[in-house]
Amino acid sequence: MSDNLLLVALPGEERARLERYLEPVSLDLEDVLIEANEPITHMYFPIDCVTSTLQEMSDGSTIEVGLMGVEGLVGIQFWLSMPTTPTRTIIQVAGHAQRMRSDDFEREVMQTASPLNGLVARYTHSFLAMTSQVAACNRLHTVDERLCRWLKMCHDRVRRNEFPMRQEFLAQMLGVHRPSVSVAAGMLQKAGLISYHRGQMEILDPEGLREGACECYELIQMQIDRIFDRPWQDLVQEQDQQ
Repeated sequence: MSDNLLLVALPGEERARLERYLEPVSLDLEDVLIEANEPITHMYFPIDCVTSTLQEMSDGSTIEVGLMGVEGLVGIQFWLSMPTTPTRTIIQVAGHAQRMRSDDFEREVMQTASPLNGLVARYTHSFLAMTSQVAACNRLHTVDERLCRWLKMCHDRVRRNEFPMRQEFLAQMLGVHRPSVSVAAGMLQKAGLISYHRGQMEILDPEGLREGACECYELIQMQIDRIFDRPWQDLVQEQDQQ
C-alpha cells in the first residue's frame, strides 16, 4: 500500500508532526464519509479507494459532481470553514485511507502555519475545476465517452484492474438511466476495453479507455498536475514502487 499524495508532498518534519493524529482505515463500498447537512467529523486522505461526492435532487435521484482518490482530501468544505455541506460523499471503490478528526485538523492544520494548508488550497482549486468540467461533460458528451472518462479516472486512483461495480451505481454516477449504461458498457466490452460480469468490473485496456474518453479527462488531469507541479501519475507510480 502506498500513501496519499498530499501527505507525501509534506516536508518530513511536518508529516511526522501530524502522524500522531492520522488513523489508517479500511473503507467499504458505499460507506458514507460525509452525510448531507450533517457535521463533518473526519477528514479523509484516500490511498487506494475512490470516493464520490453526490448531489441528491428532490425526487431522490442523485448524480456525481466530484470524484477523488489518492490525489486529494475528503472534507475540503470543513477546510473552507463550513461545518456542513449539502452534498454527500461516499465510497465508490473500496480501499484504504488515512483519516484525522476534524477538531484535530482544525487545531493542527487550519490554525497553524502548516504547509498542508497550501496543498489543500491547490487541491480545492483542482476539485472545483473538476466539478465545473464534469457539469459541462454531463451536458455535452455522449454516455460512452463519459463512461470511458469515469472508468479511467477510477482506474488511475485504485491502481488495480478489477473492482466491484453495480450498473445501478454506474447509472447514478453518470446521471443516466440504467439501460443507457448497459448499452454503453456493452459497446466497451465489444471493443475489448472492459469486462463486466455479475457486478465485477475488469479494466482490460486502460489506454483504450483514455483514447475513448472525452477531452474532459485530460483537462481534469492537467488541473491535478498543477497541485504538485508535475504529473501526479508519476508520483503515484513512484509510491507504488517503494
